[in-house]
Amino acid sequence: MSDNKDPENQIQKEKFSEADAGDGTKVYEQFLTGVPFFMCFIACFISLFLIGLDQTIVMTILVTVGEKFNAYDKVSWLSTGYLLTMCIFAATWGRVSITFGRKYSFITAVVLFEAGSLMCALSQNINVLIGGRVLAGIGGGGVQTLAFVVASEITTIDKRSLVFSIFGVALSVSSVCGPLIGGAFTENVSWRWCFYINLPLGGLAVLALFFFLKPPPAKGTLKEKLKKLDYVGTFLFMVAIVLLLLALSFGGVQFPWKSGVVISFFVLSFLFCIAFGLWNFKLSHAPIIPYELVITLGVLLPVSALFLVFFCFMGSVLYLTTYFQIVNNANPLSTGVHLLPLILGITVSSLGSGFLMRGTRYIKPFAIVGSIFGACGLGSITLLNQYSSRGEKIGLLILPGLAIGCLLQTGMMSAQISAPKKTGATILTTSFFNFSRALGGSIGSDLAQTIFNSSYKSAVKKGASKLSGVLTEAEIISIASKPDQLHALDDETRDIIVTWIMHSIRNVFISSTSLMCLCVVLCCLFSNKRLPSATEVKTKEDYEAELKEQNSKRLDKNYSNNDEEKDPELIEVEHEISNNETQR
Repeated sequence: MSDNKDPENQIQKEKFSEADAGDGTKVYEQFLTGVPFFMCFIACFISLFLIGLDQTIVMTILVTVGEKFNAYDKVSWLSTGYLLTMCIFAATWGRVSITFGRKYSFITAVVLFEAGSLMCALSQNINVLIGGRVLAGIGGGGVQTLAFVVASEITTIDKRSLVFSIFGVALSVSSVCGPLIGGAFTENVSWRWCFYINLPLGGLAVLALFFFLKPPPAKGTLKEKLKKLDYVGTFLFMVAIVLLLLALSFGGVQFPWKSGVVISFFVLSFLFCIAFGLWNFKLSHAPIIPYELVITLGVLLPVSALFLVFFCFMGSVLYLTTYFQIVNNANPLSTGVHLLPLILGITVSSLGSGFLMRGTRYIKPFAIVGSIFGACGLGSITLLNQYSSRGEKIGLLILPGLAIGCLLQTGMMSAQISAPKKTGATILTTSFFNFSRALGGSIGSDLAQTIFNSSYKSAVKKGASKLSGVLTEAEIISIASKPDQLHALDDETRDIIVTWIMHSIRNVFISSTSLMCLCVVLCCLFSNKRLPSATEVKTKEDYEAELKEQNSKRLDKNYSNNDEEKDPELIEVEHEISNNETQR
């Protein structure tokens, strides 16, 4: 009874704590400060910047690469191959890192990404180039997940919003800057530098991680670790996602939507999803997505909201680039300049919301405001047309940028603070979150292209008679991706085609706007939990004091019972305390 009335003991019970990783190490053993923290933070930032850059940098080199290798029919796989593998591996790296430790899992992911980039830079044919993009995507899936996992482990949750806000800037700004940097390299140096750029920066990240990230090693022999992985679940998961993304990539492009290939891919994907669900939730000893995460609304709602955010964001950025390059006949460098208002909005809102979240400790209001900005911002860019003034182009892009900047870290923080206290839950929540983001971006890009192509072909079919004797229907369709040829036409012909293109782009923006309205609803349902303050979070000293208290209680119990042998758990506790004091 006296323990319960002790105010100090009561405060200790109220402090926020997170679950251990599940690899035999303790959560407080991962915390970093000073130079090691700064260097690991920089390594994560650089890695995320490169991952975001690689998602969009190839947009401006597709034509050049198609001409170089005479393989126009395969160049779309430079984007598809990367996004597909990055998406399917984003979820699996979380479980791998629990088994083998975050440090060497992260380094392995960066090395795979670098190897794929080098393979692309040195490629002498299109097949090797695509193979390099696939390999880079496998590593990229790990990098985007483990950067957030490592950042979550080396900082306490009260400081994490600032870290995630800076990471949000890295991911979003690099995705928007990709076409600008890719265009600059292609025009002034070589398209190969779009991949060479990853090598020195990625190398710096690996060195920083190797020398400054020093967590205790994951426990167990290699054989024991290999037994912990869920090979059946991983296979079912990967096949289900690959078939889904292939169906979306092929549909309306290489095959009609009603074709047997597309329909069979959708059906098989659905069947493999059911098989994965049954195995993952009922039979697996180490599920990729634990059942506890799916039934926790505080996790599921932010994950679903971020899926919608990146679904809308990636498709919209893709067709904002198309708007400037095709409709306005801007070169890649100029297109990047036109996108600066979007970048500015992302940077200001991401950093601003990070500071405000830490100061006020509120999460949900910033998510709601960000989603409303997103719906209004995407709705406003539907007003763009071929006659828009420079002021309109600048003003209409600021609001979507403000929305994107708000939403990444608010969703991640809301999910982590609501994560179950089960061992490994924080890591798997972060992994699940990043998988959702990657899946949303991949599906959003594919469906945006589908909406554009369907709308444009429909418009051409209805109005082709206006250009009879000037261009055939096939020529009108192909010219939509060739700005030089389009703007060489006479004014009347060009204006008709540009009107059709603009109509198709607007349909992409309208579909994104409707989904962002759904995101507003999801954000309103987020958990009302606030971030704990610095005094409400368990520190390393708190965890060690708790271990000592457990040690003392078990000693008393052993002595009172006159046991001849010590409790094995007590021996483990004493060993941990001894190690901590030795390290100190």
